[in-house]
Amino acid sequence: MADELITISRDGKEIGKYLESDLMMLIEQKKVLPTDHYWKEGMTSWGLISQFIAMRKEAARQVKAAADAEAALLKKEEADRMRAAQAELDAAVEAETKRRVEGLTFTCHCCQSRFMKPANPADNFIVGVLVCIGGALLLLVPIIGWVAGPFVMIFGLIKMLVSGLSAPHCPNCRSVNFSRREGSDKPLFPN
Repeated sequence: MADELITISRDGKEIGKYLESDLMMLIEQKKVLPTDHYWKEGMTSWGLISQFIAMRKEAARQVKAAADAEAALLKKEEADRMRAAQAELDAAVEAETKRRVEGLTFTCHCCQSRFMKPANPADNFIVGVLVCIGGALLLLVPIIGWVAGPFVMIFGLIKMLVSGLSAPHCPNCRSVNFSRREGSDKPLFPN
């Protein structure tokens, strides 16, 4: 908007010509009153300064509303970009996590389950030892322990012997038919 020259009159007498930007300052300083009249190039009649002030406030309000709308639009676009970037990042992280998990897991061909590590038969050996110790302690209990203790110890010994005969298996269905991890040459249970 160009800074136009505005003529001001009070009580029918011209009191000066001012630039539009200077006129607002004079109005604030009360050197130009709302009851004064103004005229500028292109007007057909004189108008009240109070009307001029109202037009300026309305123009300022419209400019502010347009700036607020533009800022809101930019903020929304930025939020949309951030959401899209976060969704893209989440998808990439999920894909990488899935790739890593699949690389770390075994797949059972019997029950189709995935597991991190097959059941280790050597764990049964440890259980067998603990059962044997429990059976030996049971022998210390008179009568019931003397009868049950040997059976518990025999069960523990069988558990220990069988642990050396069975192969690693699926923890869900005990099948030995499972796939190793892709690219893994490591032994299942290192010594």
